[in-house]
Amino acid sequence: MCEQDKSPRDRIRRRDFIRNLTAAAAAAGATGSAAAAETRPNILIVLSDQERELADRTGLKIPNRDRLDALGTRFSAAYCTTPQCSPARATLLTGRYPHEAGVVTNIGAVGGAPLSPEIPCLGTVFGSQGYTTGYLGKWHLGNEGGDLDEFGFPGRVRVRGEKLAQATADWIRSQAKRPWLLFASFINPHDIYKISKIGAQVRFRPEVKLPLNFEDDLSTKPLPQQQFLDKDQGTAVLGYTPEDWLRYRSYYRDLIEMLDGHLGVILDAVEQTNHLERTIIVYSSDHGDMGGAHGLPFKGPFMYEELIHVPLTIAWPGTLPEAETRDALVSHMDLIPTLCALSRVEWPERLRGADLTSVIRGKTGELHEQIFVEYHSKQQWANPIRTVRRRDWKFNQYVDGYRELYDLQADPGELRNLAGTGHRMEEELSSALTAWRRETRDPMQRE
Repeated sequence: MCEQDKSPRDRIRRRDFIRNLTAAAAAAGATGSAAAAETRPNILIVLSDQERELADRTGLKIPNRDRLDALGTRFSAAYCTTPQCSPARATLLTGRYPHEAGVVTNIGAVGGAPLSPEIPCLGTVFGSQGYTTGYLGKWHLGNEGGDLDEFGFPGRVRVRGEKLAQATADWIRSQAKRPWLLFASFINPHDIYKISKIGAQVRFRPEVKLPLNFEDDLSTKPLPQQQFLDKDQGTAVLGYTPEDWLRYRSYYRDLIEMLDGHLGVILDAVEQTNHLERTIIVYSSDHGDMGGAHGLPFKGPFMYEELIHVPLTIAWPGTLPEAETRDALVSHMDLIPTLCALSRVEWPERLRGADLTSVIRGKTGELHEQIFVEYHSKQQWANPIRTVRRRDWKFNQYVDGYRELYDLQADPGELRNLAGTGHRMEEELSSALTAWRRETRDPMQRE
């Protein structure tokens, strides 16, 4: 249920629940039962920005990602709830879909609104149950100049890159016995936006090729996809040659490798403090980047795999399986339920996501028949989209009435839009999307 749909009594009850949890944690410390809390695992979440899942890592030097994957489980079919920074982060912190969290698009864009501290989030909930909490790096959820105490993250640190990696390592080394939860939010590979200024300086990487769907002329696709190239950031690549796109894709990989070095600093700190087997480590990204797929850059009013398919690794060495890959369809909605189950933390409201522990342990193949993704606006251009993705099918519904239907098994590059051809899956997936929107009270309207 959305915050605006709750009655004043419901909101008071939720605040009372969190207040009671805080009081209970304090009482536990006074009676000595805080020792039980100390057996809970630490939680480290490392988030990149605009990093799509790269199924082919040929030539990519990311030894620390490989190191983390060897310590845990890599999910090869993980998806964000929206391909935009602010609302994606709102989901990761609250376990709600963006429209339920009240953050439907980026702060500053049309329809954008900051995250409300009244909504339970990782900082307040885990902090109220015995965890020391911290948030370092990019926030992008409003209150950019202030502290994050009201979200349960005291001692805000605004740094990036190498300084953020070092600040994260220092924070980890400063922790005592009490379990901790730390969110380290990096900016890259979001700096791909600099490509229009430094493109000529970028060296070609020999392993980089143009995507197989590069020459899609978008003629059978919703009109907003074509309009994107004439609006705002899409104009940055107008007139790009294939060589320009190869530089774009090369620079993108350079940024991922740079980020991997920062991850190494953090993993070293976890190991050097003997926290490795006491710490759940999560690596993911808020959303992806088009990288020239369909001739499109960055992100915008489209729901292609390059934009919504993200990396996700969950590790707890010594407790959860190591060096495993799971192809189950999962969503960022599943992160908080999983962390709560593993750490024995109670969330103060029903979560729509699923606990992935059974998948990680190999006891369950699939938890979701389908996952859902949403989109609202690009700067001042509102163009809402809703998506349902199954194992082999994807259906997109635009607020303007445009539709897309893709058979992902036969057409993984999403080149052939089957919407309007009479295929039975269009009606089935449209009904599934309508049911989800009704259940989550999604208005899907312009603002």
